[in-house]
Amino acid sequence: MQVKKLAIFDLDGTLIDSVVDILDCINLMLEKFGFAKRNLEEVKQMIGNGAKNLVIKAIGQEISSEKLAQCLDYYNQIYTSSGSPKTKLFDGIGQLLKQLKERGYLLGIVTNKPQITTDEIKKTYLKDYDIDMIIGQQAGLKIKPDPQSVNLMIEKLAVDRENVYFIGDGETDVQVAINANVKGVSVLWGYRNRSQLEKVGSKTFVSKPQDLLKILL
Repeated sequence: MQVKKLAIFDLDGTLIDSVVDILDCINLMLEKFGFAKRNLEEVKQMIGNGAKNLVIKAIGQEISSEKLAQCLDYYNQIYTSSGSPKTKLFDGIGQLLKQLKERGYLLGIVTNKPQITTDEIKKTYLKDYDIDMIIGQQAGLKIKPDPQSVNLMIEKLAVDRENVYFIGDGETDVQVAINANVKGVSVLWGYRNRSQLEKVGSKTFVSKPQDLLKILL
């Protein structure tokens, strides 16, 4: 019987380049509530720890919990309803996902993006790929780097931990692989550089999607 293997991917900065849409919606939120706008490089560094942390970092000052809730609700609403028109798959990702399926891999996504938004992204950009399970930020589950979502996916898909890879572009992706005791791979086409990822313990890097095929045999 063929051994089950699982490749779990982060979403933003790993499979999809979504930063311009995120920037647009963050700045609409900041403008509506009277805060200074952010630039592309600033927002790149804020992505990866979920929508709430993104909004907190973008605002950059102390506000009441009530005001924060208003800002977060508004951001989530406009981002989810926007259709993410400027988002795209990174070059080579579609081919990679198909090739991994041909090699017998199960495919998963674990992201700190809210589940409702993740589901919309899947319908728009990943509908042509056979993704076995997708877990976004939702009630009752801790976000990365907590390993809860990764552990849940491993359990649901019934894969031995030694046959699981977690692939992502951010610090939380490195940390969740370590915390879940699975193999971690850091991609260098996303929103962090090698030095940032090495600082949190990453040891395996790829520069383009096809390089993953040399690791995920």
